[in-house]
Amino acid sequence: MFASLQFRPILSWTIFVWMAYFVAGQETDGHTCMAESDSTDVRVICNSTYNCKLPKNITILSCHDADKNAKIADWLCSKDLENLRVIDLAKSNLKEIPIGCFSTFPSLEILKISNNENLGLKNLYNACYGLNQTSLKELYANNINQVSVTYPFPRNISLLLSNTSLEKLELGYNEIQSTESGAIYYLPRTLQNVYVRGNRFEVSPVFLELVWLKNLTKLDMSFQCTTHYYRSRSKRRAEFENSNNTNTDDVDCKKLGAFDVLSVLPSSLETLVAIGMITGQTCIPPSRTSGNSRLKDIDISRDGYYRWIGPIKVNASTNQIEKLNISHNQCSFIEDGFFDQLRQLKILDVSNNLLGPFFQQERSKNVFKFLIRLEVLNMSDNKISYLPKSLLRRTSSLRSLTISNNLIETWTLDISGLDDLSYVDVSYNKLATLPLAVREKLDKNQNVTLDFLHNKILCTCENMDFLDWIFTSKVLVRLAYNDKCTGYNGNITQAYQYLRNECKKDNSVREWLYPVQTMCILFILSVLALIMYKKRWAIIYHWYLFRLRRKGYTPIEGYNDGYQYDAFLSFADEDRPFVDQVVTKLEENMDLQFQVCVHYRDFIPGRSISNNIVSSIHTSKKTVVFISRAYLKSSWCKYELQMAISEESHMNRRVIIMIVLEEDIPHRSLPLEVMHYYRTTSYITKPSNEQEMTLFWEALRVVLTNEL
Repeated sequence: MFASLQFRPILSWTIFVWMAYFVAGQETDGHTCMAESDSTDVRVICNSTYNCKLPKNITILSCHDADKNAKIADWLCSKDLENLRVIDLAKSNLKEIPIGCFSTFPSLEILKISNNENLGLKNLYNACYGLNQTSLKELYANNINQVSVTYPFPRNISLLLSNTSLEKLELGYNEIQSTESGAIYYLPRTLQNVYVRGNRFEVSPVFLELVWLKNLTKLDMSFQCTTHYYRSRSKRRAEFENSNNTNTDDVDCKKLGAFDVLSVLPSSLETLVAIGMITGQTCIPPSRTSGNSRLKDIDISRDGYYRWIGPIKVNASTNQIEKLNISHNQCSFIEDGFFDQLRQLKILDVSNNLLGPFFQQERSKNVFKFLIRLEVLNMSDNKISYLPKSLLRRTSSLRSLTISNNLIETWTLDISGLDDLSYVDVSYNKLATLPLAVREKLDKNQNVTLDFLHNKILCTCENMDFLDWIFTSKVLVRLAYNDKCTGYNGNITQAYQYLRNECKKDNSVREWLYPVQTMCILFILSVLALIMYKKRWAIIYHWYLFRLRRKGYTPIEGYNDGYQYDAFLSFADEDRPFVDQVVTKLEENMDLQFQVCVHYRDFIPGRSISNNIVSSIHTSKKTVVFISRAYLKSSWCKYELQMAISEESHMNRRVIIMIVLEEDIPHRSLPLEVMHYYRTTSYITKPSNEQEMTLFWEALRVVLTNEL
């Protein structure tokens, strides 16, 4: 008994599968149509050359990817299928359609012949012939005219459709540049949805005929003036570069409003999609909707409107515009009052523009002041570094705010009046923290989400209150796992765990220790700097001795070591005549026979002046300094004097012999080092007569031979 109970379901299922196969049709010439059915439709999917038999009760037929030589239209049009409701021949290599082919299907509601690139508008005429005898509601004929250059859409096709019940018409990507007069006027009044993306339409008076489409609710005319290539077989992508057009005068832009597209749209239209309209127009001119317009949704993104002049005028009593998308326009300027009449606006997208510099102007604070019903605002990707504090003060209904992918380092917006705000996206900015007032406001609101991904959060004890808020607040704060922390080598979670313990330590000592340490370090550095300044010449002297030693020179260590010169003469070039007398007297006098060093004769060519000076002073038993006004003005003379003083200190012996050439030099003009010698050491003055000259030579001989 148990076995017989199992047998009946199995037998019933086998009969059902056999009947479904039979309904699908019998195999003919090796080709099969696959059928499936439900409570309302019998759907057939056919392949190859379409030589299969179709069931009489078929309601939906889909045929794609036919052989290039298959004549699917001839095969189908010969059928008597009264219940056929949907015909889908998209991408089926159709090249020809017999005139009136589809008029024999009285129940036909949806016809799809898209993506048959070689059909052309002539075969579209053939397909539309007799459709007034059907129940047609939707016609899809996208990308069927890739066989010729652009030309006007013919009026005769519209005449064939005028008496149908057509509600949706798609003619996208067909290289249509314009329409014949009456082509729009004769379209059926039942039309609700028109899709003409990717053609080459130019704004012209023919669009005045749009007002006759009394039931039109959606118009998509995006991506006009695009290329011949049908991108991705479904949409085109327009890219814009910032125009070099300098004609951005507001007056010129207002003249463009002479033909206002918004004013000729049928009052029934609710959605206008005009993305990527590359018309050469670079601004949004003054525009006005019709008096009883029901327009709700406007998308004019990617149109290259980089100046928004406006305003967009509406009838205050009938205004229903709730959504406006003007993103991706590279806009850098918004005229005062542009948004003022859009007081029913709920969703505004101004992302991917260049509004950063605009928001730094004082006038920008009032740009949204009349958008009192605004709920969603997107200002991402605008190179914004600053937003006016009162920018959102009047947008009290705002629920979602997106300012991501900008350059914001400090939060400046006042959100105290945004009681409904529940989503804030500030990701990909440079924020280190959020002000306490902002955090408190977000805490008060309900179910708030804050997207804080990829900012520059400051991880220090001073910012610990913000870090605590991130991890303990009821606000859902979104952070990436690998988000780095400024001031800590690690991610923010690791930084928070570390700082929780570190910042709890007793910081009372630190509060005074750090300033004291800083002051001590500054004091020590100041003392070192003072010492180095006072000893700078000795340091320079020893540095050159060190360099000489590295080159193999052995410095003189004491007085008994041999010197190359008896004296090095330090003087200004202006005093050379007198110095030449001294050189001649010292070197040519048989009684004296001194060997002296003078820079113009004895400095080694190719060696630096500084090196020559140090070397000459060090290899000379004495350094004779000829003091004059010219000497005191010469930087090299002063350098020689300082090196001689350093040599004297280093060798611990008297080195400098000072000869004053001008006794009337004011003491206040003398360097401290010279003043020191004036007061503590005897010096020789230049002789003024022959008797004094004899005494001068004798005094000079004595000091040069003095071994003190």
